[in-house]
Amino acid sequence: MSALWSERWARKALLRLARRSTPERLSARSVRSAIEAARDAAAASAAYRQLLAEAQVDIARIQTPDDFCRLPILTKENTFGRFGLDELSRPSDVRNFGDVLTSSGRGGSVFGFRITTRRQLSRSAFNVDLGLQEAFAVDLLPTLLVNCLPMGVVLHSRAVTVANVSVREDMACAILRQMGERFAQTVLCTDPLFVRQILDRAQAIGIDWARLNTSVVIGEEMLAEAQRDYIAHRMHLDLETSGQRAIISSFGVGELGLNLLVETRETVRMRRAMRTDADVAAAFGGVGRDGSLPSIFCYSPLRCHVEVLDPGADGYGQLCFTLLDRRAVIPLPRYVTGDMGKLVASGDVERAATRSGTSPPWLPVVAVRGRLGDRDGTSLSVEAVKEILYTDLEVADQLTGAFRASRSERSTSLLMQAQPSVPEADLPALADRLCQIARTRAIFLQRVEVVAAGDFPGRPVLDFERKFPYSDGR
Repeated sequence: MSALWSERWARKALLRLARRSTPERLSARSVRSAIEAARDAAAASAAYRQLLAEAQVDIARIQTPDDFCRLPILTKENTFGRFGLDELSRPSDVRNFGDVLTSSGRGGSVFGFRITTRRQLSRSAFNVDLGLQEAFAVDLLPTLLVNCLPMGVVLHSRAVTVANVSVREDMACAILRQMGERFAQTVLCTDPLFVRQILDRAQAIGIDWARLNTSVVIGEEMLAEAQRDYIAHRMHLDLETSGQRAIISSFGVGELGLNLLVETRETVRMRRAMRTDADVAAAFGGVGRDGSLPSIFCYSPLRCHVEVLDPGADGYGQLCFTLLDRRAVIPLPRYVTGDMGKLVASGDVERAATRSGTSPPWLPVVAVRGRLGDRDGTSLSVEAVKEILYTDLEVADQLTGAFRASRSERSTSLLMQAQPSVPEADLPALADRLCQIARTRAIFLQRVEVVAAGDFPGRPVLDFERKFPYSDGR
């Protein structure tokens, strides 16, 4: 049996075995593995031993899930901002390092990073392929994946053909046009802003997305449901009857890894049902005060343990991750990402799935409301602004998707960037239409201004190499 066939068999067997369990049993196994990962981190990392000592925690006494909650919380600042590589990592020979993935640096001047050894690269590819198999049946369908994620994010796979082109829409579209039809399906991996460049280029050169059987995986930031509608419209994809094709979102963290959380067809259907069914929305903590919907993700408890710290009355708190890989070069037990999340009970998921006309996911579910910092001092989130921007498809066509929200305690002003082709005389009417859309969503904005592409402040020409700062000061 060849190595590739052996890996396909392993994926099939692992998925079949995991599906026989329940989310509760998988989660219980996850926390036990997290305790072992923390013990291993204490043995391997001088920095973690120092953090344990400062927290007055004896790792030998960490035996139960309640004990695990006594471990210190790790952040980018108290790890990468404080310690060097020799202190953070297990003893390692740099000649064995095969891959380095950095964080975006969005939170300030500190960059976190994840190191993968050459030996671990095959396991990393297996995890990517496991997700691709679950989402797109890539072991049955020859697949071309075009990776347009920025910031040096490279995807490794042994199940699909990968083109890592970063933020080059011309290269991406050339590969899709010249090679796409040789495959049973294509998958485009990108972010919510750069996908606009790809769609425009594809339209200009006549790419037929349906003929290429193209699905989309969106990363880097939260995907608003109106954005999903817009992408589907531009790709001639009916989200209700799309068959194999899908538009799903993926959540990763540079210093921890890619695809930690992922949408499935079931979670997408439940999220879309939230727009009209209050009972479905209630299962996930309800619609936000600004009308925004939480993203509904699944995660593998065999790969990571997920916690929600200091949850409020609605169940939302700060997301905290522990990777279960006991060979991680830089172990980071109980690492917070700055995102708001809620662990959703399986009974609530089952009821929401029934009302949404779908099956409950077999993996545990976590709802995510976006970045904690994006909600400071205002009830209007970045996701709510995206809903306003993409509700009217014709209006969305005339905007780049970039905006700046200036917030005070009681109001928000928006500055939107127009496409370069939009005449300046049309800009006030675009702003008026956006205000009208906001009012239909019971959102009253202090001011909306649409400016020409070159007049947009800070970064008038989008370089797509950094996460875009939608809010003032972020």
